[in-house]
Amino acid sequence: MRAEAPGREDDLLEFAQRHHLLRPGERVGVVLHDAAGGVVAADATAQRVLGLDLEQLRARALDDPRWACVDEEGRPVPPRDLPAARALAARQPVRVVLGVHRPTPDGVGERTWLEVRCEPLLGADGAAPHAVLATVGEVVGERAVQLRLADATRLYRTLAEQAADVVTLLSPESVIGWVSPSARAVLGRHPQDLVGTSLLDLLHPDDRPRAEADRAALLRSGSPSRARRLFLHPEGHLVHVDASVSTVRDEHGQPVQLVAILRDVSAQALAEEERDRAVRRFEVAMRSAGIGMVIADSTGRWLEANQAMADLLGRSVEEVLETDFRAVTAQEDRAADEATYRRMIGGELDRDVAEKRYVRADGTLVWTRRTMVVVRDARGAPEHFLVQVQDITEQKRAREQLATLAVTDTLTGLPNRLLLTDRLTHALARAQREGTRVGVLFCDLDLFKQVNDTLGHDTGDELLRQVARRLQHTVRDEDTAVRLGGDEFVVVCEDVTGAEQLHRFAERVRQVLQEPYLIDEHELQVTVSLGLALGDGPSAEVLLQQADASMYRAKHSGRARVESVGGGPATDHVALEGELRAALDRDELLLHYQPVVSLTSGLLRKREALVRWAHPVHGLLLPDVFLPLAERGRLITALGLWVLRRACRDAANWEDPVTVAVNVSARQLARADFPDQVRRALDDAGLPTDRLCLEITESSVLQASETTLTCARRLVDLGVTLSLDDFGTGQSSISSLHKLTLQGLKIDRSFIADLPASPRVEALVEGLIQLGGGMGLEVIAEGVETSEQAAWLASHGCPMGQGFLFGRPGAAA
Repeated sequence: MRAEAPGREDDLLEFAQRHHLLRPGERVGVVLHDAAGGVVAADATAQRVLGLDLEQLRARALDDPRWACVDEEGRPVPPRDLPAARALAARQPVRVVLGVHRPTPDGVGERTWLEVRCEPLLGADGAAPHAVLATVGEVVGERAVQLRLADATRLYRTLAEQAADVVTLLSPESVIGWVSPSARAVLGRHPQDLVGTSLLDLLHPDDRPRAEADRAALLRSGSPSRARRLFLHPEGHLVHVDASVSTVRDEHGQPVQLVAILRDVSAQALAEEERDRAVRRFEVAMRSAGIGMVIADSTGRWLEANQAMADLLGRSVEEVLETDFRAVTAQEDRAADEATYRRMIGGELDRDVAEKRYVRADGTLVWTRRTMVVVRDARGAPEHFLVQVQDITEQKRAREQLATLAVTDTLTGLPNRLLLTDRLTHALARAQREGTRVGVLFCDLDLFKQVNDTLGHDTGDELLRQVARRLQHTVRDEDTAVRLGGDEFVVVCEDVTGAEQLHRFAERVRQVLQEPYLIDEHELQVTVSLGLALGDGPSAEVLLQQADASMYRAKHSGRARVESVGGGPATDHVALEGELRAALDRDELLLHYQPVVSLTSGLLRKREALVRWAHPVHGLLLPDVFLPLAERGRLITALGLWVLRRACRDAANWEDPVTVAVNVSARQLARADFPDQVRRALDDAGLPTDRLCLEITESSVLQASETTLTCARRLVDLGVTLSLDDFGTGQSSISSLHKLTLQGLKIDRSFIADLPASPRVEALVEGLIQLGGGMGLEVIAEGVETSEQAAWLASHGCPMGQGFLFGRPGAAA
């Protein structure tokens, strides 16, 4: 068509009618395209049909993807095949039906089916078209219904075929007419094999009656149904499915088709079953638990409680649930419990274990170990608390009794060795704060062994009890009297002004203790040797050792006297420390040996090496005086190496090939080169490795580093015997046996001292003997001083003993 394009809308409509593109009365829009296909003009009807105003139409080129045009089969139409482009290219009229993505006011957009007719406007002499005149109108009537239905069907099938859920079309009788490909993954069957079969036949037999009843109800009511169904998989397992079924009805309301969507929820169902099983197990465990169990909400209100909790509180379960934790918590424990709840609610804690007291219905208190766990929701907020409560009243009472027994001498009722260090340490700390001094009296009954040997242990025990009572009546309220064991007592005196005051008090103690004793019609007269030490430091251990050394001087000076450290080595420990360094070079040290014998045969089994210092001024000093100085001055390693070498050399010269036992300090054991030092000492002396036993203290094991443990393993590999000294005095004696490969242990003398008079000590020592024997260890009881002790130990399976009964430490000869 050769023509000039009109400019105004009225001219545009008239032009379209004149060229038979627009029939009179026809409700279509008119659009004018330029030679590139762009929109030049469009009337109001075209703008309404296309959903765009003139400016928006002019802004869209033919290749704009927002047109999203499809043909009648739903296939996308590329820009080159759009009607205007085809008319321009072919120079011929074009008439097509297109599906166009038309914007809507909500911005979502929808597909509209349009009938489009295009007429190219040719130039002069048939030149290339300079414009295209087009009409656009919506397809209406039956044709429009068919197009929309076909469009919807294509969309539905595309979605159904891509969905993970199974989509199926059924007859009202549940016969499958079509099913999506996902049936193969979910139901284990090919879609082609399912067409024509009943969906009900795929169900587990137990589910079919319910499914049939639901189908009948659906056909009657028309309301969609949803239910959990069990399908049988061809491989034999069950498939849990959430089935949603709805009806399609004709114009008369009769059901003509069922649409079912089947979602595989097997994993969820299995998880729910496991959760239900866990809940049932928990309920059974809670009901049958022998300890109290409670579930509380985030406010502390109890939601559930078992019978054991009710019994613990002396209430019924119903009464327990009417309260909360605050009402039944002892007043003294409420603040701590409230603080714990706040920390758990705030996310600082997820679990807490504490000892607390509950109040029973009768007002009595019950001690418990309460374990509380917070259960949080998906956001981390506290949902509820699970509380377990165990009655430990008897355990608590027993622990308190054991704690008292642990620091109390069972024979005399005085504090024992364990409590002494604590009291003395606190006294020294107070003295340093207040500028006072602490005095220590070390008391030892002279010739006490003769009392036991001549009058028997019962008399000896009664004598010790009377000595303890006299000490308690003599000391001041602020002082502490302690029984160390055997016939040794210590008095810790606080707020001492000077040595003269301490000496006067010691003389009074000596006189009181030396007054006659009446025991079973026997009048006994005993004397006492006392050693004194005075100071405000440096440690409880050093001050006690100073007093002990003074007591030994009193003994060696004739007994029945008081000796103080005075100007001797125990007082001037700084000078003594310097002298000790020189003593190593001047060969002033020597070794004494104490025998270890078989308690059954009496034969010598080994000798323990004990170091002494032949001081040129103060005479023979025991290790209690100078070993702490060696520890503090870092001389202990050199001193220990000297002892090791000398002991190996002495043992190699003995006529009897018995083992030599050498004490090893924690500092030595912590040195990585210590095994090499031991090997060289053995090689230099020519002593076989199996004749050397190294005794280590329990504290060394408890504080052992990885280097220490490695060192100990290397010593065992070398063939040297390792033995644990002073067993039973540490904080965790039994656990220490697991840290090292030990071959022996020594039961501490503090336990042996009370044998065989104390049933409690007897039971404890018997247990230690059985423990060591059961672990295959060589057990030695040290501190054996009487034949009764030796006989008791032998009868209870202790193989070896060491003590004054068998021999005091002496020179190697």
